[in-house]
Amino acid sequence: MAALAALVSLAGCGLLPGETREAISIPPASAGSSSDSGFGPGVQALSFGPVDKGSPRMSPSGKMVSFVAYGRVAEKPLPSQSASLSTGGDLYVEHAEWLPDGTLVALGVKEKGQSAETVASSSLFAARRGEDVSTDDQELIKRVEAVGAVPDGGLVVASEAPPAQGSSEEQITSRLVLLKGSEEPMKFYLKGIEGRVTGLSISPDGGLAMLAVLRNDTGRGDGKRFEVQIYRFSDSQVSLAARLPAGTELLGAPQWTSQGAYFVAGDAGVDNEPGPYTLYRTVSGSEEPEPVSAVGEGFVAASVSVSPKGDRLAVIGRRNLSSPTNLYVLNIDSGTLDTATTNEDMEIKASPRDLSWSPDSQSVILVAREALTGPTIYDTPAEELSSAFYNLYQVPVGEPESAE
Repeated sequence: MAALAALVSLAGCGLLPGETREAISIPPASAGSSSDSGFGPGVQALSFGPVDKGSPRMSPSGKMVSFVAYGRVAEKPLPSQSASLSTGGDLYVEHAEWLPDGTLVALGVKEKGQSAETVASSSLFAARRGEDVSTDDQELIKRVEAVGAVPDGGLVVASEAPPAQGSSEEQITSRLVLLKGSEEPMKFYLKGIEGRVTGLSISPDGGLAMLAVLRNDTGRGDGKRFEVQIYRFSDSQVSLAARLPAGTELLGAPQWTSQGAYFVAGDAGVDNEPGPYTLYRTVSGSEEPEPVSAVGEGFVAASVSVSPKGDRLAVIGRRNLSSPTNLYVLNIDSGTLDTATTNEDMEIKASPRDLSWSPDSQSVILVAREALTGPTIYDTPAEELSSAFYNLYQVPVGEPESAE
């Protein structure tokens, strides 16, 4: 099999989809400079150059970082400016995660002449450097809906279960699968989940899964609506934590904390124009979630991610509609909200997949680009440039104030 791995210089990272040649470089004037990051002192750029990047994840060792660029998985040592591709040219990747043994798995679709938007469901593939990961023996799980990392290593995958005989196409059932390694047996949890799992996260002790589930008719006659469900792995029991009003959309995955599940939700909007989203948390003994008061009245949330220790929440959002988007860190126990970035001219990606913690809970990685205020000239052919010059930034957040 021909080797498909190629070195990609993140100073330019000019690979086009499907290509594996060495990229043309644009030397970054401020490579490695934290003072020029656009987010304030201490924030470090982890990648450079005009390529649309996303889905950043730090390896279990904390020495490598992976991301998705042009529908391919790339990985690099943290100090380096060059990365290597880990997926082949006929696989379009949406998201990637690390396994405990240091290998990557990729959530994506086999293109085969189709765009990713025309494919009904994604699969999980082993992303082995130098191999075409779209081969059948490297396809691990089909019809994948959501993926969540287990704190002590591994992944929990939600996939659409095969339809039961006589059931309608509208009756979707999901199942959970535990994956510890690309070469290890998978554990299937037999208890099904009624509805489609759109996001999931795992509690720090690995005993619970917090699920965002889109169900059809919940018995109230008002069509589809989102629920937050808790799946207990010890006995495969499912319980309801919150039921959202009809027409309210839940973004990403509910994040488990000792004070309930935190999540971002809001009006689904009209004509694909969503209204402002709010940070909510579940309340014990009630099906109705409540807004999180600690972020302040008028706070506009975009995405959240809980720390590996479960004690802090990284929040991308704005203090109000007229303020800039920043990264905030919410201390769950004390209820204090700290500003982690001082954004003046950066555009931060708001997708839930574009926000992650380091394994030691000392930093948060986000994806952003400099706001474009006018034309810029690059000494590179136009076909090798992307309009979205997004890069990875590592934001130090230290220990919570209550820690000694």
